[in-house]
Amino acid sequence: MLISAVLLATLAAAPVQTPSRPAPGLPPAKTDSGSDIIALPMMTFSSDSGISYGAVGGIYLYGPGKTPYAHGIGAQVLFSSRGVQSHYLRYDGPRLIGPLRLEAGLEYRRELRSPFFGAGNLSAPDFNGDLDNERYTFDKGSPGAWVRLRGRPFGPTHPLQSYVGYAWRNTSVSAEDQSMLTQQQPIGIEGGSTGQLLVGALWDTRDDETDPLEGGVEELALRVSGQATGSRYQYVGITLSERRYLRLSSRLTLAQRLTLDMLFGDVPFFEWSNTGGVNVSEGIGGMSSVRGIERNRFSGNIKAFSNTELRFQAAQMQVFGKNMKVGAVMFLDLGRVWHPGVTDGKWHEWHPGIGGGLRLTRRAAVVRMDYARSTETGRQRIYITFGHMF
Repeated sequence: MLISAVLLATLAAAPVQTPSRPAPGLPPAKTDSGSDIIALPMMTFSSDSGISYGAVGGIYLYGPGKTPYAHGIGAQVLFSSRGVQSHYLRYDGPRLIGPLRLEAGLEYRRELRSPFFGAGNLSAPDFNGDLDNERYTFDKGSPGAWVRLRGRPFGPTHPLQSYVGYAWRNTSVSAEDQSMLTQQQPIGIEGGSTGQLLVGALWDTRDDETDPLEGGVEELALRVSGQATGSRYQYVGITLSERRYLRLSSRLTLAQRLTLDMLFGDVPFFEWSNTGGVNVSEGIGGMSSVRGIERNRFSGNIKAFSNTELRFQAAQMQVFGKNMKVGAVMFLDLGRVWHPGVTDGKWHEWHPGIGGGLRLTRRAAVVRMDYARSTETGRQRIYITFGHMF
């Protein structure tokens, strides 16, 4: 039932021949005037958050010379069976200021059982996999806003992109007396605001942004947080990322991602698991970093992870009257962290996750269904969501 709901939402969201049904968050068909509006129910699943359900919608306004649209507004309301809320309102103006792209968003996230296992690569050795154990959880709320100006300084077809932006979030923290968070009292236990100045550059040679088969993208991102940026905490973050795609045959693609994220200064604990860049990841552990390991199981000031996928396009078929590509994937994820003042183990002690999955693709819309297993603990996890991992 869950997979059917996700599939139906994807088919409904996928662009069709007429420009009247664009996908929320995806470029609709080119047109010179008018508008498009769409709203869809949404349902996903992960072993970390449970069943997530809600709705997503988009409004697109067109104008002469503005591609793929003049203004795009997207919204999401999402709740999960494990007490997570994720709501947002986002704006996208691809050519709002000459060739520059303006992106902005208002967001609210609430987690009743957000994970905390302490810092370092060998944290919480007595954890047995119970995500409801109050020793390893706390309640978190984090309303926020962000704005980003992005462009291609050497022309619309040049691979170099650069951006500058600002992000602000106010995090509230509440933990039980028996929790590790209360006992360890790390920086950030009081919660508070984190304002970040964001600067970055990308070199993008992918043949397709949403479902690449060749090329790659390299990114360098910097985030600075301090009193001048409206932050209670003073720290700097640097992210280096490499994504590479190699077409082995007409049906087989090797995809590889390497990410290194480093934080320096008075870093609040709720930032230990975050990376910077255009596409933010969490980890180590979870559907965006190392699958098969509990979300944010290992965190610290320095994080590194690798994702290797062998992607196979199996067939094309008609599903509910729409052309769909059916694919399969095998993957190996690896990750580890380093944190000052704790024992992180030997340099080769990385945390692996292995598994496989299915991909259903309709033009730019991708449904991802993954099964993953931690080879350290033997615990297994399932993820059903939208879009490739990278």
